Amino acid sequence: MQQEYYIWDYQTNSDTRGDNSYAGGDNPTNFQIDRFQVTAVNGNVERDWGQLYNGIMRANAVIDNVPNIKDPTAWPTDERRNQILGEAKFLRALHYFHLVRSWGGLPLQLSMKDADIYKKRSSAAEVYAQIEKDLKEAETVLPTSYSSNGETRGRATKGATQALLAKVYAQQKKYTDCLEYCNKVLSNSNYALLTNYDNLFDGNHENNSESIFEIQYDPSGEGDWGIQLLTPYSLTGDEWIKFNTPTHDLVKSFRAEGDSVRLHASIIFEWTNNIPSPYTAAEPVAYIYKWRHPNGWNSPDNVMLIRLADIILLKAEALNETGQTSQALPLINQIRFRVQLGNTPASTQTQVRDAILKERRLELAFEGERWYDLLRAGGPYTINLMNSQVDGSGNNLGYNVNQDKLIFPIPQKERNLNRNLDQNPGY
Repeated sequence: MQQEYYIWDYQTNSDTRGDNSYAGGDNPTNFQIDRFQVTAVNGNVERDWGQLYNGIMRANAVIDNVPNIKDPTAWPTDERRNQILGEAKFLRALHYFHLVRSWGGLPLQLSMKDADIYKKRSSAAEVYAQIEKDLKEAETVLPTSYSSNGETRGRATKGATQALLAKVYAQQKKYTDCLEYCNKVLSNSNYALLTNYDNLFDGNHENNSESIFEIQYDPSGEGDWGIQLLTPYSLTGDEWIKFNTPTHDLVKSFRAEGDSVRLHASIIFEWTNNIPSPYTAAEPVAYIYKWRHPNGWNSPDNVMLIRLADIILLKAEALNETGQTSQALPLINQIRFRVQLGNTPASTQTQVRDAILKERRLELAFEGERWYDLLRAGGPYTINLMNSQVDGSGNNLGYNVNQDKLIFPIPQKERNLNRNLDQNPGY
């Protein structure tokens, strides 16, 4: 998990592709993603595809070979052997989930022994079916916890598998199934919301009760360098332009809601002479603040990939979409009360749908969820929203989004290696 995609590209591909952050920095490949000008030779797209498939390859190696290890001194029980296979299937499913949401249909590589390395793309539905299969098989063999809290949050567990299944079902709008798996997670006594929202990100409460799956970092050789790219001079001592800077629109949304708790837990404002577009010298720049200890490219700050508030809001979404709108309201309000906001004024199904989308934006900003939330809201909604984005002065940002740009192109580098890979429309 300690690779560039999960260090910060997952965030660029969602929050920067969405309306939560600008590219910032000085990297043309990031600008392309921010401005919907991605080509099939975009370096980020090539890198992310390759790194996610590398993770799949490693999971396949475990799945292929662990059943053949018979030495009882290695793993003395079948239970332990099955747990290892379950962990590998969880990771394979996680990598495919990140791939299918951004690229659509994919080649399904499920074994290192498969002689066919020039596979055609399976449909997105077929990829999702494989993800579901892996997770359901993992669910039956994984423990609810391990010997330490760090292991329980940092390794695949039954709860993490159920939470990921809830997210997989939600993305397909299989809301009845999503609701079933949200309920499984919410009935798990290992998980509870923290009372103080800021404690999620202060670095002193890692592997907490709200965390379901968390990438572990340690500055003694396994620190996270990505935080150095995001945080301002006051934290890093770096004067160069930082990446993934929060948008004027997101800041405005926090303030319009009166949400100072999540605003200041998520964003830090700082004056700078090195100004990322489209900020100006007349205003302080907003920077991501959900990780606060860059530590000279060697941060100890973990990355929460799945946490309980996400699942609570997904349950609210599933209830609302299955006609149980009144039952969704207490869940929305539970998330709002923690940050000192009152009841949502929403009441109709349409109003509640909009309220959940907004609540997820403010609750999960910079956690890699926004773009996929927008896709669930629908292509026309997302296209209209992104094409209406303006800078701090009210000037349209000119994104020119269309249906084809909602997913990435298949990397040309991969198509050069495999002539059976067709390209997504519009590229």
